[in-house]
Amino acid sequence: MLHADDTGSTAARRLSDLRRAQPGDPTLQNLLAVLSAKLDLCSRLPVYEYEAGSQGHETCASAFHRLAEIERASFNELIACLRHHIDATAAARD
Repeated sequence: MLHADDTGSTAARRLSDLRRAQPGDPTLQNLLAVLSAKLDLCSRLPVYEYEAGSQGHETCASAFHRLAEIERASFNELIACLRHHIDATAAARD
């Protein structure tokens, strides 16, 4: 079974592989850099939420929960943008 950290590490390695494959595309590089940072944040926020909740800081736990939802939504939006960029780049090469 993969843990969140294992999944994040695997995804980060795949992002780096894609980054190395297209070194001359600054838009791709920027998308991948932001996705990598968001992936890390998305994996940490649930931990922060749990820790705050277990220490009795419910307001902070709720804030971390809301931030996690927002980050997941923005991550998904960036993934869609990445797919579009890769498709457009591939079409331009054909």
